[in-house]
Amino acid sequence: DSGTVSVELGDGWKGLPNEGPFHAIHVGAAAESLPTSLMMQLHTGGVMIIPVGETHDIQTLYKVERLRESTEFRKEDFHTQTLLGVRYVPLVRP
Repeated sequence: DSGTVSVELGDGWKGLPNEGPFHAIHVGAAAESLPTSLMMQLHTGGVMIIPVGETHDIQTLYKVERLRESTEFRKEDFHTQTLLGVRYVPLVRP
């Protein structure tokens, strides 16, 4: 709630589970699929912007909004909206 932005170094697939929940998450590299671990770190009403797709193909930028709180991942707890086609570097695994 401080209004500041934090930049962290780590595994982008895992996020920062001990620091959430987050009102906003921006992923600056393309994931092969939507990372459920990041989706679960969203606050109810929180939004994640993330490119998804294969490295050498057109990727899709998605807006993911968390609709309700839950302790385990359920697809129906999120609304996913397609925004546009993009090309990003891959979100690599360590």
